[in-house]
Amino acid sequence: MFIDPQLGRVGMTEQQAKEEGLDVIVAKISNTSVARSIETADTRGMMKAVIDKKTGKILGATVLAEQGGEIVTILQMAMMGGITYQQIKEGVFAHPTYAESLNNLFMTLDK
Repeated sequence: MFIDPQLGRVGMTEQQAKEEGLDVIVAKISNTSVARSIETADTRGMMKAVIDKKTGKILGATVLAEQGGEIVTILQMAMMGGITYQQIKEGVFAHPTYAESLNNLFMTLDK
């Protein structure tokens, strides 16, 4: 949805996954922790991903951010390709970009 900031969503929400009886983990990060958001002085929003606990595959994501549509498209492609959150967490992305914040998003699950 092209609002300001953009809202991108793909797949299942946390609530939908729980209603389906899936065992999930949820990664969340505020844009106040996203380097590109800080650099552009637009820290509004957040990122959230719902992950199958057993397989590590991404079931859905919501991104409210300056480039939310672009970021959620990366997660959609990961879902289409069966890429796990661990693979994205370990990926090397250009700096400073919104895409690199996906590393940080999934690092929240290590805590």
